[in-house]
Amino acid sequence: MTLSHARGPMLHPRVAVLRRPSGAVQLGWDPERAVLLHPPADDTDAVLAFVRLLDGLHSHPQLLWEAGQLGLGGVALELLRDIDAAGLLVWPRARRTRVRTVHIHGRGPLADSLHGGIRRLGITPTRSSEYRGGTSDSLPSTDLVILTDALVPVPELVSMLLVRRIPHLQVRIRDGHGVIGPLVLPGGTSCLRCADLTRTEFDAEWPHLAAQLLGRTGYASPATIAATAALTLREIESIIDDAADDPPRTLDTTLEFDPCTRRVARRRWTPHADCACRRIGATVTEPAADDRAASVAGGHA
Repeated sequence: MTLSHARGPMLHPRVAVLRRPSGAVQLGWDPERAVLLHPPADDTDAVLAFVRLLDGLHSHPQLLWEAGQLGLGGVALELLRDIDAAGLLVWPRARRTRVRTVHIHGRGPLADSLHGGIRRLGITPTRSSEYRGGTSDSLPSTDLVILTDALVPVPELVSMLLVRRIPHLQVRIRDGHGVIGPLVLPGGTSCLRCADLTRTEFDAEWPHLAAQLLGRTGYASPATIAATAALTLREIESIIDDAADDPPRTLDTTLEFDPCTRRVARRRWTPHADCACRRIGATVTEPAADDRAASVAGGHA
């Protein structure tokens, strides 16, 4: 069952439905968040049958009619309100996003892990490991590019993504820590060059150091690689789902995972006054460019 074909509310697939000896129906088994439904007249089977109807295939009127057939007509709305108030219902909504294609550029463990993860989201990503600047097939047309593993991406590639207004998300390992972001929406957010210019303000020799990092891949433990890939995949889910209540966390931001403390820090990156990324976005002539940036931005930029 996918939300794009849903007609009514659906009990979130993560929720376990359990029957208590007392006759109550329990949704979930987290001791702090589980919800208890108390059947009227101890009719546990009727409540269980009603919960099974929350599959997204039954519209709201159909649910109420079926509840009446089960003898729950008087309490169906109350049951729905209780389940919804606990955040356990997923309601159908129109998907605003037009992200249908994802391209992974990079070579390393993060690229390999994300390729499998994105496939499980229902998208088969394309891949590349080298950027051949100046060729027409240097990068396929796509809705979103994931720049993986490289400590510092090739500047020509970054410039090309800006000029073509292709949204891109960077993920790499820095000194054993996972770093995800920023998510760049050309013309709408700060870009990777903005981050370089900001860092140069604090360290004038940063450009010389960055040049030495070109072509290098970071090292981290398998656990750190897995955790970094998981955080990145969650960002990609947010981008694809484009839900107003769950925006990507990497807009103008990097998420930095520390494997020692198991904590994730947030670092803000604002547009830099000396960066031409906003002006580059304004001069794009490719027809699909604006659509790509807008589809990923949704209402978040």
